Amino acid sequence: MNVSLRQVDVFLAVARTLSFSEAAKLCHLSQPALSANVKRLEETLGARLFDRHTRKVSLTAVGQEFFNVAVNLTETMELALARVQDFVAGKRGRLVVAAAPSMSASFVPEVIAEYLKNHPKIEIELRDELSEVCIEMVRSGAADVALAPFKSKAEDLDQVELFRDHLVVICRAGHPLNHLPLVRWRDVQRYAHVVMNLSSSVRQQVDAEYQRYGVRMRPAFEVTHVGTMLGLIAADLGVGELPESLIQNVDMTGLVHRRISSKEAYRTICAITFRSRSQAPTVAPFLEICEHHAKRWAIQHAAEVQ
Repeated sequence: MNVSLRQVDVFLAVARTLSFSEAAKLCHLSQPALSANVKRLEETLGARLFDRHTRKVSLTAVGQEFFNVAVNLTETMELALARVQDFVAGKRGRLVVAAAPSMSASFVPEVIAEYLKNHPKIEIELRDELSEVCIEMVRSGAADVALAPFKSKAEDLDQVELFRDHLVVICRAGHPLNHLPLVRWRDVQRYAHVVMNLSSSVRQQVDAEYQRYGVRMRPAFEVTHVGTMLGLIAADLGVGELPESLIQNVDMTGLVHRRISSKEAYRTICAITFRSRSQAPTVAPFLEICEHHAKRWAIQHAAEVQ
């Protein structure tokens, strides 16, 4: 059965006005065109919908039944279209965010809180994964956006730079590094090191810095969890490096951190999407909030260093 929405609209106009001439005006049709629409609808249904008299139009029993169905149909369609319009406008839908651990513990929660305040009908899923896993989730479509360090040689990705996440060295409060006016890589390298394992992007960056100075990293301890790393440093078993973004959310009792004075001692944190895939409408407002929040984040952390 092939009934068009236009035929339903025409039928409802006639049923509500009980006048073909008035309905024609409402539908912006000539009266013959309107009558033709009604006739085709009746032929499709196999029944008369209106009893037509010289000066009177009335619904038949079938017409009354179809009227009830048509009203429900149009109301359902209006609700469905409103939902789609809300989705297109980014007011309703789902957003999957993949974020590196340091971002998940610091930058991301505040961004999500602001996003949900402005878009309360959006369902957000946060996946805290290692940086490489986050990027692969974006590539596969398992995540809409990743918040992670910049990925080189990745032409398939759109990477919006947010802020620089400086590397800091962590040591005991009384450690000699804490008394230096500036802490350089060569100052750090002379001490025993507690490092994250090789799956960590920070570890990879620290290894690269060692190689740049012609020094091979020989860690005293290699760990998986930040808590373990800090415990070993607190026991004066070495020093270690972490991103500054992570420091504000860990227990630093008895410990201090110093930025490493180097043009290379930072990670560029980006909002990453897949270039060849159309973004869900929920993504654009999230990226906008990320950029806005990143400006405040950079100002705040610059002030903390001064």
